[in-house]
Amino acid sequence: MINIKQLRTKGALQQVPNKPGYYKWWANQDDFKTIIDKLDVQYGTIEPYLDKSADDALICIYIGIAAKESLRKRLDWHINDPHTESRVKNGTLSTLRQSISSVIKGNQFDKDATNDFMNRLYIEWFEIDAPIKSEKAKMELHTVECTAMKNYLYVLNIQDNKHKAAKPIKTQLKLIRKKSK
Repeated sequence: MINIKQLRTKGALQQVPNKPGYYKWWANQDDFKTIIDKLDVQYGTIEPYLDKSADDALICIYIGIAAKESLRKRLDWHINDPHTESRVKNGTLSTLRQSISSVIKGNQFDKDATNDFMNRLYIEWFEIDAPIKSEKAKMELHTVECTAMKNYLYVLNIQDNKHKAAKPIKTQLKLIRKKSK
């Protein structure tokens, strides 16, 4: 696991594989509480469903896949997205960034607050042995992502998040995102 701020340093993304795979975004307990408070969720009601680090210090808030492009390119998009007004208005801003800026500031246009919050998060990635854009990569990664979201609750995932506790959280997140544009 690596801190996002470290991945922003020049050349740091070179350590991320140029292969397809999946990745997880992690928050510390305080930042996770900030997120769920804005989503109007009580920790005790979702605690049994959370994907936590071995020492319980971090909680996974988002899982994503890179099948049509490399992990390096996908993570670069999330981490270093220009986050301009036109990208927000055109819907080309990273979906993760849309959710973070909406939840943290109630404003998808606030690039600085989004980056400041993201700099406190951690990421880990897992590569798979398949060509980028291959049917094998798409199928395998879709299965991994859907299985994870069935077993754990990732509070910032919307698409394909069918966890039994996700519905009210997704509804609130969509509402917050809509108001934040």
